[in-house]
Amino acid sequence: MKRNIGIILKKYQPQKQVISILDKSLGKIRCTPGNQNVVLGSLASYFISSNRSFYFIQNIEILHIPFKIAIDDILFLHHVLELCYQFIPPQCPSGEIFDLIKYLFFFPNMIKYDIDKKLFLFKLFTLLGLYPEELQFQTPYFHDLATKSIDTIIAQHLHLKSEIEIDNWLRCCIKIQPQLGSLKTINFLYK
Repeated sequence: MKRNIGIILKKYQPQKQVISILDKSLGKIRCTPGNQNVVLGSLASYFISSNRSFYFIQNIEILHIPFKIAIDDILFLHHVLELCYQFIPPQCPSGEIFDLIKYLFFFPNMIKYDIDKKLFLFKLFTLLGLYPEELQFQTPYFHDLATKSIDTIIAQHLHLKSEIEIDNWLRCCIKIQPQLGSLKTINFLYK
């Protein structure tokens, strides 16, 4: 039997035995870990079974806990997990998003400044299919940026004008998405 790998997105309260996982191959799923304790935000491997409508995981092994990003900016980590939970459709394969979150976990020093976080969110939003509709954002610059990998985007040194454009792009995404507007961890966009 093959072990699955996933990121723990949410623990439901008061139903502490139900969690939401971003599974590498299955996408976002709700499941029960049985009596095993899980760490929110951790990367874990497990065996999985289902009864058509619900998943059960067992023999959970924590592979990585993103302590560095949690210590440096717990609100940003929470925001990323919350965005994934809110916007990834259930049981929709999300391998690129999974890999993007793993990048954040394993290379937290690459995403430590506000501009890096904005670029990370830009990439996450594009992978989620969130784009502003305004014509000013339908440019080759944004289309090119959307096709590049996160490490390539962050390695580019953006000019102040580009950072302002990214800020405006993100704000437009937030403004047109009612669920995004209710998130409380995006204050750094308005500094």
